[in-house]
Amino acid sequence: MSAKVIKGTVLCLHGFAQTGPNFSVKASGIRKALKKIGYHTVFMNAPIELKPADLPFEVSDVSKFGGDTAEDAQFRGWWYTNDDFDIEPAFQSLRDVYAESGPFVGILGFSQGAGLATICLNEWQKIIPGAEPLKFGILYSGFRVKPEKYQHFYASPIEIPSLHLYGELDTLVSNDRSEEIVKLCKEGTATVIKHPGGHFVPNTKDLLKKEVAWVESVLNPEEPVDESAKTSKDEAAELNELAKEIDQLGVA
Repeated sequence: MSAKVIKGTVLCLHGFAQTGPNFSVKASGIRKALKKIGYHTVFMNAPIELKPADLPFEVSDVSKFGGDTAEDAQFRGWWYTNDDFDIEPAFQSLRDVYAESGPFVGILGFSQGAGLATICLNEWQKIIPGAEPLKFGILYSGFRVKPEKYQHFYASPIEIPSLHLYGELDTLVSNDRSEEIVKLCKEGTATVIKHPGGHFVPNTKDLLKKEVAWVESVLNPEEPVDESAKTSKDEAAELNELAKEIDQLGVA
């Protein structure tokens, strides 16, 4: 029996105060769905090791973060949550993972990771000179970073196809912030799916089917698309199956 052909690798960026392995579990639905159609995923760690004092919330269940106490739990971030953060450590971590595991056909991010992924859609080959271009981005609860010194990242319209997913009840990254990055995209390149939940990566079967169909339509446009997986604007708002575990982390 021959080994299954790997069509490409997708880089996955976790949210604030998560880790790569932690995010791999929380995003298990899309991870398994991508694997099923032949795509490998790399869930990397953000470069900044956070301490409990760095977090804008109190940790009630440290077992979710790989520790028995808050002191030995694992929290990571792409940048600190102040308005004067340095984004270069995040960029360097991307260069490092590309050297080790690249190239990548697409990038996927949640919350703070989606904020970084949004920048990558425009700046990828500037961040990583010589890198092969990205072909798509999947952004869960994404947003535009606030510091004025980074606004040049959004000077040009995003031309790479992007899928934007966010919860109508998300109180950590508002729908307005997620919709703002949709407006940064060149007309016809952005697809939006809303779900009736909060701040988490949904793992519902119906939604995963639509995500996979979208990826296939972008990477293999010559292949027939599963008509039942197409998403209309009205249908996306009517998804009635929610993931049971709602992650209340990943703040901007």
